[in-house]
Amino acid sequence: FYRRVADIASPRGIKLVLDSSGAGLREGLEGGGVHLVKPSLGELRGLAGQELDSEDAIAAAAMEIIDKGQAELVAVTLGHRGALLAQKGRTLRLPAVPIEARSAVGAGDSFLAAMVFALSGGQAVDEAFRFGIAAGAAALLTPGTGLAHPKDIERLRASVAS
Repeated sequence: FYRRVADIASPRGIKLVLDSSGAGLREGLEGGGVHLVKPSLGELRGLAGQELDSEDAIAAAAMEIIDKGQAELVAVTLGHRGALLAQKGRTLRLPAVPIEARSAVGAGDSFLAAMVFALSGGQAVDEAFRFGIAAGAAALLTPGTGLAHPKDIERLRASVAS
């Protein structure tokens, strides 16, 4: 299925974003043609089949996806440790925004939604990554299954390391 989606999307100029785990993540990347993939650290560990217990190991696993031509961008969410972005020739690691979390529900989805929103609006990859970190942090401020609020995202965006 994923291979066929990439084969259809790429020739039409459609950029494919993949947010999956387990077999869906593995098979989705096998076909290549993914613009952005957003695994959590646990999902990347499962894909790599390794513990990935250091920042260098995480970066190497993300870069392997890039080097194989499976994705152009890999954004690995690291929970309270922030996130890592890999793209051809480089990685960028940014810490999490220091906040008091009320719930972790939806943080990864908010991160990815903000990144896609920023990229589709023409923002540079690094800025989209920072916007994603701010949105993920904003989602942590809402209890239960509440969504991130735009005013919190904008406020926290200024706190994201550059």
